[in-house]
Amino acid sequence: MGQTGDRPIRNQSQQARKKVRFSLQVGQPRYSRCPPNTLGIPTSLCLSSDGATTNSSQENKTGEGEGHLDSPVLAKKTVVFMAESHVGNRPVDPAAAPESSLAGTLLPSTGQSPAPSSLEFERELLRQKGFSRNLINTLLQSRKESTTKIYAKVWRKFLAFHPTKLAGEVPITAILEFLQRGRELRLSVSTLKVHVSALGALFNYNVAANRWVTRFISACQRAEPVHVPRLPAWNLTLVLDAFTQAPFEPISSTSVKCLSLKTAMLVALVSARRVSDLHALSVDPPFLSTTRDSLILKTDPSYLPKRATKFHRSQEICLPSFYENPSTQDEEKYHTLDVKRAVLAYLDRTSPWRQSRSLFVSFQGSRKGSAVTSGTISRWIRDAITMAYLTKGEDPPLGIKAHSTRAISSSWAERANVPIEQICKAATWSSPSTFYSHYRLDLSSTEDLTFGRSVLNTVCPPK
Repeated sequence: MGQTGDRPIRNQSQQARKKVRFSLQVGQPRYSRCPPNTLGIPTSLCLSSDGATTNSSQENKTGEGEGHLDSPVLAKKTVVFMAESHVGNRPVDPAAAPESSLAGTLLPSTGQSPAPSSLEFERELLRQKGFSRNLINTLLQSRKESTTKIYAKVWRKFLAFHPTKLAGEVPITAILEFLQRGRELRLSVSTLKVHVSALGALFNYNVAANRWVTRFISACQRAEPVHVPRLPAWNLTLVLDAFTQAPFEPISSTSVKCLSLKTAMLVALVSARRVSDLHALSVDPPFLSTTRDSLILKTDPSYLPKRATKFHRSQEICLPSFYENPSTQDEEKYHTLDVKRAVLAYLDRTSPWRQSRSLFVSFQGSRKGSAVTSGTISRWIRDAITMAYLTKGEDPPLGIKAHSTRAISSSWAERANVPIEQICKAATWSSPSTFYSHYRLDLSSTEDLTFGRSVLNTVCPPK
């Protein structure tokens, strides 16, 4: 918006043929056409394209201008001031190319900015379909809040790209052009698949099953194949060996920080679960129980995993003992990796100041004793790997991710001839294809070097 003293305010690129006249307050100079300070414009001015023009050059009694295209008109209720865009109106960007406003907005055009909540966005969509309030509340529980936020973001982008009404049929060409725009912006294939799922939820039909969409995704995969890491991101043997010595042992005198890091890492490795699952573990019975040779943990019933099926919500986490009664020096060393021992020691150490029934609690600061977040558990796992490398005098690898524990633990289990059914059950994979496509690592790569080295060793004189 420009500040002008001798002509009406208007956006030259967006509304080239309309002018907006602002009412002046008492005492304000008549020659100033700047808006009053009390308007408090945050960042942008959105103009609705629904306003109709007539051939009349008169202003009506309400002050709403309905005159010639070049005559100034007073701002109607469809002029909306807001800080961020929504599906009904888009902010005017003077530097952007002219774009058409959204005809048939999904949210009512009012003088107030709609609630930014993605749940409220979808609630409005379901309300326009004629669903009752109770039915809407039930349908909103079908997805996780994080998924709803992602979908709502895609919906807003699509409705800005292709103005439409939910009642009308959206041509597949519009969806394909929207996906093509995302590809030109160098979005990954996985992100484009999320867009497809979001649009299917918006228009209530299986967009992914359309043969043109399938062909488009296949073309993107061929042009930009997905590279799945086949080599371990870090050395499991090195990390476990570091856990058998200082500063992680002896467990009775180690710091609560080292005990927390080691416990979180061992639980993540032995269970092969997501960090979000570890965050939902509780120490209250019956969610924690001990047997002679194991420790059984369950997630809180209110916890919704990534896939909230009965299979994914009912799987227990079994943490077995490891050399519980050592008789040799080596067995005593291996017993320090007993995850049951680590968890019980962790619970005993944190019991005096524990304020939460969650398994993992903060050990420092003002939140000491309170439940930690999933992000904190992820950081503990990364720190445990880093500290283990430094303990062994090695440089820690770059880009360590806590999620890598699922791939490494399940791959080592497969190498130990654990049946694939047990691996999938422990990691809550409903199909072995998930493991083979996304998590299986090539652990035999170092052994494959034996042949080549034996050939080169021929140059070495015999000893």
